[in-house]
Parts: sequence; C-alpha cells; structure tokens
Amino acid sequence: MNKINDPVFGGMEYDHSWVKREEMSAFGRTVKMRIVAEAYTGQDILDVQRDSYKKYLADCANYIKETPDVLLKYYLDHYDAIASEANIPEQINRDNVNREIITRLIRIKTLYFDREGQFGWLCDCAWDEEHGICILLSQDKVCIKEQDYLL
Repeated sequence: MNKINDPVFGGMEYDHSWVKREEMSAFGRTVKMRIVAEAYTGQDILDVQRDSYKKYLADCANYIKETPDVLLKYYLDHYDAIASEANIPEQINRDNVNREIITRLIRIKTLYFDREGQFGWLCDCAWDEEHGICILLSQDKVCIKEQDYLL
C-alpha cells in the first residue's frame, strides 16, 4: 500500500483512492470518518482537491451549523416518498421531526473530494439504507444529493 505525506491532507494511504481516517465533532457526537481524495492507481492528489480541503477546513463549523436545517427541509419536502419506503421509527413523523431528531437519522461515513473539486459528506441514513445520501458542501449552499452524485 502506497503512503504519502501530502502538504495539505497530511498522511494518506492509497486504497482505491487516497484515504485517511479522522474524528470530528458534529451534531452532538463524535464522528469517525474516512477522508477520501478520489484518485485511480498512479494518480496524485490534485491541487483542486487540496484547495477544496482547505475550504472545507475553513468552513467546517458553518457546514455543521447549516446541515440540520437543510436535512430537515429535505426530509419534509420528500416526506411522502420517504415514509412509504423508509425504515424510520414510527414515532418520527412529519409533525414531530426537528433539527435534533433529523441528525440522528444520518451517520457521516466519508468526507469525499472528487477530481473536479466538489466535496461532501457521504452518509448512511435511515430513509435510504441501501444508497445513503450525499450532503454536498462545495456548492454555494449545503444541499442534499444522492450519494452517487459525487462517486
């Protein structure tokens, strides 16, 4: 396994992309996640990915602050489809879901940087257990996408 010490990302190992593991505090709990800079065999981390990582680090607190409201709006906007197909505890519904509850329905697994400079959190979530969601952070505002959007 190849290892590098990137000037921005720090120590990374190659495992189908450049990867490291870190912890962060978000939504009232400690999150253990993989940080991934997309790359194929023999490819280095790109400057656009480094710039994106710097932006993420500078704005992380804002992303954490904005995400619950964005998740809640997404959940409520898509509630009928989510409720008909999802494995969500019965006590969580349109009438009682809030910022705190909605963040308990997701689990951040990966902070992913694609080769074009887009980045976001790839998350497991209660309403799409098979595919999960992407909380896209690299746009002008935080938004929810399908996980495949970044992959």
